Amino acid sequence: MVPLDIRDKPLDPVEMINGILERAWNNLSTAYDVTGSLPDMRDLFEGANLSQPGEAAETVMVNMLVEVSECVSRFSPWYKMPARAYGLISVRDRTTIRVRWTLAPEARQKWEEILLPLSAAIERYSGLIEAIILVDDLMLNQLDDPCVIAMCNCSPPREIRIKRLILEQADIICELCREPFI
Repeated sequence: MVPLDIRDKPLDPVEMINGILERAWNNLSTAYDVTGSLPDMRDLFEGANLSQPGEAAETVMVNMLVEVSECVSRFSPWYKMPARAYGLISVRDRTTIRVRWTLAPEARQKWEEILLPLSAAIERYSGLIEAIILVDDLMLNQLDDPCVIAMCNCSPPREIRIKRLILEQADIICELCREPFI
């Protein structure tokens, strides 16, 4: 038996995205003396406009830095530091008149080795990232969603047991009659 060469193994996009996010989180955790696991993808990409990869990467970095600042131990020297020490500045959005966090210029420069690959991954896999977040949302919402029995137009009708939310949000089509389950 010949072992598979690593170079012959195709790269899984989900593993690549998770790897980039993990490396970013580990770098930030180490820099700010924080222990904890990587936040959910939903939380990391909250407020990110995936059609603008550079801005989306910065939004993800801001969300990570906010999470890091909240995970700092009270015995850490970072505990009483202001947000600017983490590379965060607050700005008022002119359209919504809301205050939001953004990266300080020095933080953009400091974390450029994280922002560039993250931006490239977002540009290449934005659809996949949206799908992952959508599935996470569906899984989260379906915890308290009851199952229903849906039927198609076959004679006799075929039945499936499915969560109500999924049935309402997705068109599930019967493979025989080509009609949606209702």
